[in-house]
Amino acid sequence: MKTSLLCVLLGLFTLGMGGKPPVAIRFYVEGNRQDTETFSSPVHLENPPRDAFIEKIPVINERMIRAIYPFQAANGTWGCSFKLDEDGRISLDTFSGSRRGSSVVAMLSTQKHTRKVIDMVIDKQISDGVITIPYGLTELEISFLTKEFPVLGQSKNKKKKKETPSEEHPASPES
Repeated sequence: MKTSLLCVLLGLFTLGMGGKPPVAIRFYVEGNRQDTETFSSPVHLENPPRDAFIEKIPVINERMIRAIYPFQAANGTWGCSFKLDEDGRISLDTFSGSRRGSSVVAMLSTQKHTRKVIDMVIDKQISDGVITIPYGLTELEISFLTKEFPVLGQSKNKKKKKETPSEEHPASPES
């Protein structure tokens, strides 16, 4: 009986586990140097240039993203704004208010690689639930993101509306 129950539960758990998503975007905050390797990882930051540590658990992840808004950046790369769900909005509001002066690091993962896109200094509290990567994304990464998340300003149906018969062939006036 116990073995059967265990097999059923194990089967249910594996049904809920899908494969790795095609793209993952995660934001990590700067950690404390005194934290052990269990909680933080060393990283080189560019803005301002220095060696630091980031927390291993992201403060924002792809499950918190409701929609995106990609845009061409001035330097020829791409930027993207991320509209977060309520959990993401609260997390963004909390860490941007309590970690002012430290950095947040955006990491993008595809099925082939993971890379640091950008690190940004937290200079103000953000309460509207939108976090923006101003530049540093590639066109290929944007195409992955637009396939995975809804794009703000685009309708859900990308298919062209079929014309009704009356629009195709307007009725001729009767004589």
